Amino acid sequence: MRTPVLETERLFLRRPTRSDIGTVFARLKAGQTHVATAPLAGERALEQVVAIVCHWDLCGLGLFAAVPKGCDEPIGLAGPWKATGWEQPELGFLFLDTADADSLAPEALRRAHHFAERVIGWSEIVSHIRPEDRRAVALARTTGAIADPFADGPTEALTFRHPVRRGNWRRAA
Repeated sequence: MRTPVLETERLFLRRPTRSDIGTVFARLKAGQTHVATAPLAGERALEQVVAIVCHWDLCGLGLFAAVPKGCDEPIGLAGPWKATGWEQPELGFLFLDTADADSLAPEALRRAHHFAERVIGWSEIVSHIRPEDRRAVALARTTGAIADPFADGPTEALTFRHPVRRGNWRRAA
């Protein structure tokens, strides 16, 4: 299956490679701090990383590796995600705590949002974030998302709604 490569001014967003997943997993397993829509650390990280990789094959979409131009190592993952048992698809993200993540993460998340809205055709886009992850909450707000206290989502998470423009966008086949 051919997957898209998205581009921003400073990033490429592409399907994660084995090397990308290895890098992210090693850092998560070591307990490196990160900003994410789901808490990943230690052995729990392996369970989620497997789901991230398989999501592309099972659903034809998934989290993209966000890779700065001129670099081979990802700063994190962002993209459309449909977790089993959840009511709505999610714009998921996980950014490692790197020197440039605070400036690059919003750029990656905005591009992934654009893809979910205009290419996939999602008319509602949410992100579920742990309340104690203040940096993830700030990232969601930076990209225009608004907290929705009435949303049906995981009980241990805050739900943020990303703005969606109404229009006749072309749906992906």
